[in-house]
Amino acid sequence: MASLDLDWIRTIVVTGGAGFVGSHIVDDLLAHCPNARIRVLDAFTYAADMSHLDAAFRTGRVTLQDGDVGNLDLVTEMLKDADLVVHAAGESHVERAFSVPERFTLANALGTQVLVEAMGRRRVPLMIHVSSAEVYGAGNGQPMGELAPLLPDNPHGASKAAAEMLIAGLRRSFDLDIRVLRPVNIVGTRQNTEKLLPRFLELAAVGRPLPVHGDGLQTRGFVTMADFCSALRAVVTRGAENATYNVAGDDFLDILAITRLVLDAVQDPVSGVSFTAGRPDNVSRPPLDTRALKALGWQAKGTLRRELPMLAAWYGARIPVGLRRQVRHVPDLAPQRVQAVTQAAGSGLFRSLERH
Repeated sequence: MASLDLDWIRTIVVTGGAGFVGSHIVDDLLAHCPNARIRVLDAFTYAADMSHLDAAFRTGRVTLQDGDVGNLDLVTEMLKDADLVVHAAGESHVERAFSVPERFTLANALGTQVLVEAMGRRRVPLMIHVSSAEVYGAGNGQPMGELAPLLPDNPHGASKAAAEMLIAGLRRSFDLDIRVLRPVNIVGTRQNTEKLLPRFLELAAVGRPLPVHGDGLQTRGFVTMADFCSALRAVVTRGAENATYNVAGDDFLDILAITRLVLDAVQDPVSGVSFTAGRPDNVSRPPLDTRALKALGWQAKGTLRRELPMLAAWYGARIPVGLRRQVRHVPDLAPQRVQAVTQAAGSGLFRSLERH
């Protein structure tokens, strides 16, 4: 159902709109912003997929630009007459960040810098920046509020924290309204199989054991995609100028509990758990304090337990029948390293990534 609070929006730009989170944001905004047209910008790296936008394209209200958020001239053109920017582009997989940290810095930090500069040039009224709870690091076991120090403990979290610092400085320089969301792990369809839940669901669907690093007692927070999208809308319509909001559902589980839920949700074939050596980076994450978001009238409605049967069916259906006894191909977690090539483009940066 459309919201009267969103009727004023005519043009929306969504970066990373062909990815997991971005494509769901596009679908949600189409449903709730009846007068809006959406421009999608996506660089189509490994986690993006044109098919994620099939339903959106059928509305006739979505256009797509293949390009890098770090291209200042392109982004400035994309933002012409925009009422709202939702910045969901970037690299997101913690494990991959250890292999190619420079890619995360370029996409997450410098890409955000370029986008904010373009926003300042075009005087866009509002941007929602999708950050991550990874900026807090391991925490101390207590719920983390938005004013907690940013102490990231991996390259992905560091790149997200750097993006937030750039936003904090640039929005003052350009007099902008940029609101930040810090979600825990978002669960939904269309996610790349490098991530925990899709990987577990597909392994269970082909009867392979679920790999658990260490003792499996590392904790994780989750929020459903529907709840995340409703949080984004709440922040657009009722959020404070330049405010930051934690986004988390009621699920705060250790890895072993997650494996039990997955094995219960997946229809045959199914297997058990295999334990492997722990990784230094595989540590618990703290719960988040979401009182600021709830003060806007938001409340999490979904749970991982209720969501998993649907997700198990969706991810299981992606595996061809003839391959159900094999492990589906998962993207390499250590891709070729990239060389950053920078050149002046106004006072921003245009970057291409050249493989070697």
